[in-house]
Amino acid sequence: MAIAIVVAIVLIASALLILRPNPEEVVAVSQDHVLRVEGVTRSSSLVLIERLDGVETSIPNLVSPVYEVSLTDSGTLQESVFTFSFPALSSDLLIQDVAVYQFSRETLSWEVVPTFFDLDTQTLTSAVEFSGSVLVGLGTRVL
Repeated sequence: MAIAIVVAIVLIASALLILRPNPEEVVAVSQDHVLRVEGVTRSSSLVLIERLDGVETSIPNLVSPVYEVSLTDSGTLQESVFTFSFPALSSDLLIQDVAVYQFSRETLSWEVVPTFFDLDTQTLTSAVEFSGSVLVGLGTRVL
């Protein structure tokens, strides 16, 4: 009887592992080619990027449009990387003075996300994991 229980548990666990969706890498680029999003999801979702023009925000010295990045299905975008192309933006700022901001639903305010800049490619990169949707934009660093 104990062997039958062990065999049943192994069969059920194997079936769950087989039926679990495989991770898929997804990539999306905004229509204006300023924002590129890459990540991994298990829900076979697509990433949609929508540019929100005319949005009043409290991002200090807003440098880019605000973008809403969302998944088409419920799920989480893991290992996600948001890359902003800095030369595509019209700004007199140095790339080192700019950071990626994410809107926090908990605090209802814009928060700086750790941002890495590459002078060679003129890009700003941040890791932002989310589920559902997220608002992001570029602004100057607050010291």
